[in-house]
Amino acid sequence: MIVIGYTLQRGISTSSLLIGIIEEIEIHRIKLPEPSIYGADRPETPELVDSIRQNGLLHPIIVRTKGNFFEIIAGCRRYNACRKLRFRKIICHVVELDDKSAFEVSLLENIQRRNLDPIEEARAFRSYVSDRGWGGLTELASKISKSTAYICKRLSLLELPEELLEQVSSGRIYPSTAEELIPLKDSNERHRIAGMVIKNGYSSRQARKLVKANQDERDSLISYQDKIVDLELKAARSFDKSITALKIAMSKISSIAEAVEDNWIIYEILLQHKNMLNAQIDVLIREKKKLQ
Repeated sequence: MIVIGYTLQRGISTSSLLIGIIEEIEIHRIKLPEPSIYGADRPETPELVDSIRQNGLLHPIIVRTKGNFFEIIAGCRRYNACRKLRFRKIICHVVELDDKSAFEVSLLENIQRRNLDPIEEARAFRSYVSDRGWGGLTELASKISKSTAYICKRLSLLELPEELLEQVSSGRIYPSTAEELIPLKDSNERHRIAGMVIKNGYSSRQARKLVKANQDERDSLISYQDKIVDLELKAARSFDKSITALKIAMSKISSIAEAVEDNWIIYEILLQHKNMLNAQIDVLIREKKKLQ
């Protein structure tokens, strides 16, 4: 048994040390973390298995005590490789950490070793900030020595369609290409454009041009629709003004007819014109309804 201080390079804080011991632990007493967001269930690579077979486990896995067992903080793939090689014991760095600190150490270790794909990173960031509420974006960025902008970009990827996230996870599409689709707020448009990007293997520049063309087309359509609505409003107002003018004319003719009621010839002529105006109002009302 060796007592050591474990320094996280550019990690949780430059002054913090993980005090623990190096010890061989029986493999059946070691458990994978639950739940795992770091790809712990990802199969070990043949290269890793061959390296451990030939050289042994060069870097101890980091574990913490949890009940009667030891839970892995970092080193899940090395653990899986040792199990495949039927190791009875594994060299472990045993530390005492709470859930938050264990999460931070595991996240930092996996990022430094580049074990996580961009989507796994994003989900880990979301878990830290939103699901567990352990800190804000700035705090998380300082813990893992990344910029706040880096954290934000990773988190924004999670807004994209699942099929596109799978392409990013598998490495078929670069995160920078997927990020170009984030400005698309309409989910249907996102799915449509994402399908084109996946099908044609577009680069980030091509994806950006596609999104811009789509936005320009959308803006043009909105502008055209606004013009149509504006024309319809103007037409409706024109009908309303015309109907009002005819009603006023009818009222004036009625007043004039009442004044010459004794002269039945003039009176009848005025009533005929009043009826003609009333019929014209009915025509205008029917034409207005056609626009609605």
